[in-house]
Amino acid sequence: MAEPQWHSDDLIPGLYRLMQTAGERILTVYRDVERWKTNHKADDSPVTAADIAASRVLESGLPEVVDCPVLSEEALVNYSERRHWDHYWLVDPMDGTREFLHQSGEFVINVAYMVDNQPVFGMLYQPTTDLAWWGGDSVPPQEGRPGDARPIAAARVDSHIRVLGSRRARWQGPWRKRLEDAGFEVETQAVGSALKFMHLASGRAHLYPRLGPTSEWDTAAPQAILKAAGGALVQWNGEPLEYGKADTLNPEFFAVSDPALIEVLKRKDI
Repeated sequence: MAEPQWHSDDLIPGLYRLMQTAGERILTVYRDVERWKTNHKADDSPVTAADIAASRVLESGLPEVVDCPVLSEEALVNYSERRHWDHYWLVDPMDGTREFLHQSGEFVINVAYMVDNQPVFGMLYQPTTDLAWWGGDSVPPQEGRPGDARPIAAARVDSHIRVLGSRRARWQGPWRKRLEDAGFEVETQAVGSALKFMHLASGRAHLYPRLGPTSEWDTAAPQAILKAAGGALVQWNGEPLEYGKADTLNPEFFAVSDPALIEVLKRKDI
């Protein structure tokens, strides 16, 4: 198929509006106090209901934006079928389950457009703020809303490094000693969900070390945006992440605002 014209007048705004609609479905559940008090069964718990409602919107709407298959965390397709896809949408209908459950507002929708199992465009949308981030190959990274967005760029490093990690998962590790041994002053900050990547892409932080499990839909859209902004995401051995695998789990990784940090941080023993 022809490459989507991301610079057209309606493609990015259309995707944004679709993600808004999915976000509204999430917020309907998020703001339903009675449901939170009474409903905790697995099939219709608040988090499950929000995930599924958002996924249904995206599964039906994304082919209207660019006509290709959709792989969603909530609508997995057998590897025997998807291994033949050369382009597809890769979706996390709600990234930041713990933030949703703790009602911090720091959850997002991740949508990536994949070509040959690589993310070439991504958009993140935060329902509680109505803000989005997007960018990709030949698509300048921006944050805001279509028609009222600003360009973003990842920051180069000097002597001070701001490191981001999860609010609710382990993320301390030997990366800190590597930075300090290289002469960097290290500051840490906790941020929820894939918003950590957007802090890197917009120049507000420098490193996100990930030491726990993630899946391909967690990283594809953020990676596309971060790369467009000048940053990078790699495994701890310095190799890129692989997508389109039979097992959708990612290895542990780190994301940086400045690719110069890769040589400082990568492990030589793996």
